[in-house]
Amino acid sequence: MGRASWLRPRYTRENGKPRLRARLGSVYSARMSRLLGKTAIVTGASSGIGKAVATALAEEGCAVVGFSRRFAAATLMQLPRPGSVAEVQLDVTDEAAVKARFDELPNIDLLVCSAGNAHYAPIVNSRVEELRAMLDVHIIGTYLCARAALRRMQLQKSGHIVNIGSVAAHRAFTDCGAYTAAKAGQLGLTRVLAEEARPYNVRVTAFLPGATDTPIWDDRPGFDRAKMMSPTQVAGFLLSIVARPGVAVEEVTVMPPGGSL
Repeated sequence: MGRASWLRPRYTRENGKPRLRARLGSVYSARMSRLLGKTAIVTGASSGIGKAVATALAEEGCAVVGFSRRFAAATLMQLPRPGSVAEVQLDVTDEAAVKARFDELPNIDLLVCSAGNAHYAPIVNSRVEELRAMLDVHIIGTYLCARAALRRMQLQKSGHIVNIGSVAAHRAFTDCGAYTAAKAGQLGLTRVLAEEARPYNVRVTAFLPGATDTPIWDDRPGFDRAKMMSPTQVAGFLLSIVARPGVAVEEVTVMPPGGSL
């Protein structure tokens, strides 16, 4: 009897040579090695950068728990296998829910806070409800998830927290007053977190991408999305940081080749 199909290596060709093809959830992968045995949490994992990061981590062997308000499962029914992503519902602004979901995991090696929301308008036309909604997700949500993760990482004396921010934390863009305030606050929180985590051998990275082709641009016509980075490109660069445990990258800005749009 032949081996089951999921045990058969699959090959593709790269530069004229056969190469073992990465298969999400498979025991075979040319790339499934650097993060094999690690457990990662990714918030905002249903779309955009968060989804791309969750997929990239799984392709490197991580057991990934992806959180999003859009996912259906209310709890983590079983731990994900290496190379797979378990999708679980979570509102990152709900303190009790964050604690409950994080407590379902026996260990946490990596947290990527990618949950986000955005409303764009000139400050004079903006609404305070929109500002509060962004402060809740970008600052309170990051705070709650990073706090829960760091409490666990302090005990194990290892770990990495990556907060997905924005170049808007450093640069002023019209119509982005509330979003910039939220992202600047998140960046300040991340910098303090890095100082407090360092004695416990826990790395903290403020990851600040520029224009990336995600759904937050759907309601903003007039921008050439072909000039933006793709979520996959951004996730690939993030992966190169988290897969190097001997290096602490505390803040990095990632931009499209053409710069700000």
